[in-house]
Amino acid sequence: MSALTRSFRYIFIPVLLTFIGIAAAQHFKEVWHVWLPSIIELPYYLFPVAIILSLQFNHTRISILAALLLTYYAYEQGLILDGLAVNIRNQIFLSGSLIIGLFSISRDRALFSFHTIKTVGGIVLCVAIGATWQMLTLTIGSPTSLDVPPAINLLTPLYIPIGISSIIVCIYAVWRASLIDSVLVVTLFTWLFIYYVPNGLPLPLLLCLLATAYICVVIAESYHLAYRDDLTGLSSRRALNTMALSLNSHYSVAMVDIDHFKNFNDTYGHDVGDQVLQLIASKLTKVKGNGKVYRYGGEEFTIVFPNKDVEMILPYLDDLRCKIRDYDIVLRNELRKNSNKSDRKINEENRSTTVNVTISIGVAEHHGQLTFAQTLKLADKALYIAKKNGRNRVFV
Repeated sequence: MSALTRSFRYIFIPVLLTFIGIAAAQHFKEVWHVWLPSIIELPYYLFPVAIILSLQFNHTRISILAALLLTYYAYEQGLILDGLAVNIRNQIFLSGSLIIGLFSISRDRALFSFHTIKTVGGIVLCVAIGATWQMLTLTIGSPTSLDVPPAINLLTPLYIPIGISSIIVCIYAVWRASLIDSVLVVTLFTWLFIYYVPNGLPLPLLLCLLATAYICVVIAESYHLAYRDDLTGLSSRRALNTMALSLNSHYSVAMVDIDHFKNFNDTYGHDVGDQVLQLIASKLTKVKGNGKVYRYGGEEFTIVFPNKDVEMILPYLDDLRCKIRDYDIVLRNELRKNSNKSDRKINEENRSTTVNVTISIGVAEHHGQLTFAQTLKLADKALYIAKKNGRNRVFV
């Protein structure tokens, strides 16, 4: 599966979950209808929770969006701006769509910074564009009521900003492939549902579902930040220590180290070194025997085999070592743009270099009253012996 195909999951899955959630809410109407008086008050509690959590983990886009949706809900409930013209609903719809598009191309920054001023300015600009566009559509005689069937007026100028925002949100969700951008897709489709199907589901219920999605995504992102290694995508050392608490008394641990990695970095540069770390990490995740791989730190990795003896995992580890040893890594040299034809011809012939890396592995099995830290230390001692005896080997 290509990276682009994997990225499309960040559109398809949130959209699918949105439709499933809406369909489930409609199907189980008799269940939540009894609780509707309480549900009406829930957005006033859920959105502040989402705002606080988002600010805590520096997800300013979600916090500002939650604040805007809470303001919109208060307006719909008649708590603020009560008595304004009915056609302001169209302007809110257009401006809201543009704001979601704006947030999709923005990045999370510190709340108290110059970027927040630019974000506020962008929101004001979106509102101004929404108002101006609505006036233009009125001038050319375009339908302004969103209550008419979408098939009748979907292609009118009123919907051009909505279409542009939808395309932008989807493109950036695929490009960035993050949970935050996925929840922006969910926000957009929920926003469209609110206006295209105003009688489909109660607004409080839809906003409660959206606020819950914000809270879940922020928690998931904070977990990813705390327990995942950014470079390799593997679970981090903190995740390893947390997982150790759930192990029973029967398991084996392997410590893996890339041989001469410092010299490799000094020769080819840290950028290439990072690529090698990512490659080795991807190879390690394919280890057999149900091993769970973690990045311990630097060029060291840890593999934990629950309910496995050393004798059982040694063939798996040796097979892994051989596959990494035999894998040819092609390093391509960039050609200088200003070089003459003869130099470019020479560079063309020598534009790639093939290198190989090896790994050393130390293995230990949990025995008796040993703690996980002690078992890990035994595996580290075995790794030291493996490196001392020539590297590119597995030692128990």
